[in-house]
Amino acid sequence: MATATARTRKNHPVAGAKKLTRKAGPIGVALMAWDVWRRIPPRQRRWLFAQARQHGPRVAKQVIAARSKKRR
Repeated sequence: MATATARTRKNHPVAGAKKLTRKAGPIGVALMAWDVWRRIPPRQRRWLFAQARQHGPRVAKQVIAARSKKRR
């Protein structure tokens, strides 16, 4: 395995990423999410569902708390 040079260690932004996110609306984001979901192996999908069931309520609670704090 080759060692990483200083040039390869830098995190360069993906060319055109800002343009992509700026133009992507809700339908585009949903289609992209569906495409990514289809590519995930079934075992990882099950793991993601388990994580969402376990942590989803806590994350939703934190989002609601942050939104209500922001409004004050």
